[in-house]
Amino acid sequence: MRRGTQGRGRRKAPADLRKLEEELQLLKQRQAELRQQIRRIRNSAGEIRKLEEKLEKYLAPAKWIVEQIKQLRPDWDETRFYQSVQPRQPARRGRRPRAEVQAGQG
Repeated sequence: MRRGTQGRGRRKAPADLRKLEEELQLLKQRQAELRQQIRRIRNSAGEIRKLEEKLEKYLAPAKWIVEQIKQLRPDWDETRFYQSVQPRQPARRGRRPRAEVQAGQG
């Protein structure tokens, strides 16, 4: 190495060191955020698959019913009927939590 020149890995003293440490912390934070985002995306793929399976369970009988109605009334408009139906959250299955049961009795 020649005199008067700095080696490849050397940097100027403390001011640059502080800046580099701050930048490193920001990069570590960004890395953690990106990893969390990747985890969320991977998890949501499984959740979407489960929801699609659930939707298929609801739609399969509905499609069969549509075929039955169309046999009875060929001009029946399933799209118009679908749009007239109001969305609602499915009812919970199983037992209600204890607080709801007690509140309903009083």
